[in-house]
Amino acid sequence: METKEHNNQWSLIHTDNGEWISDEYAVFISQSVATQLKAIAGQQGKHLNIQHWTDGKLWCYRNELEKIDI
Repeated sequence: METKEHNNQWSLIHTDNGEWISDEYAVFISQSVATQLKAIAGQQGKHLNIQHWTDGKLWCYRNELEKIDI
């Protein structure tokens, strides 16, 4: 049986609606990539919620991004 060692270091990020989530559920993106992904998601009829982070950086939920056919 194979086991994995877990790293006890983790980070939280703040969502636009005031919740905190683990950074493993987020993908950090640039403004230009966010614009492109939002357009692709819209063409496919899928939802992509772009969140704001510090210093004007953006991120989106990993599970939403994985549903988009890029």
